[in-house]
Amino acid sequence: MAGPKNSKTLTLRLSPQMYSAAQEVARHKRMSLNALMQESLAQSIRVAEEQARYDGYTLLGSDLDGSDLDFAASAQAEVMLGG
Repeated sequence: MAGPKNSKTLTLRLSPQMYSAAQEVARHKRMSLNALMQESLAQSIRVAEEQARYDGYTLLGSDLDGSDLDFAASAQAEVMLGG
């Protein structure tokens, strides 16, 4: 089955043990191995993005005197509240 025209193909090398374990997880979740890999990569990307945001906010919070965030409060509230 071909994917979307803008999808990319990735070759992944796994040990036989990891491959067997991944197949079992995919079977248990009733999904293809490809879908399991996509789900796992998407989760890893979300975690990395969340960590980057956390690190950025931590950096901003470390210098409260030099951080002026009042200008962004209304814009952030609009985004968070959806309107």
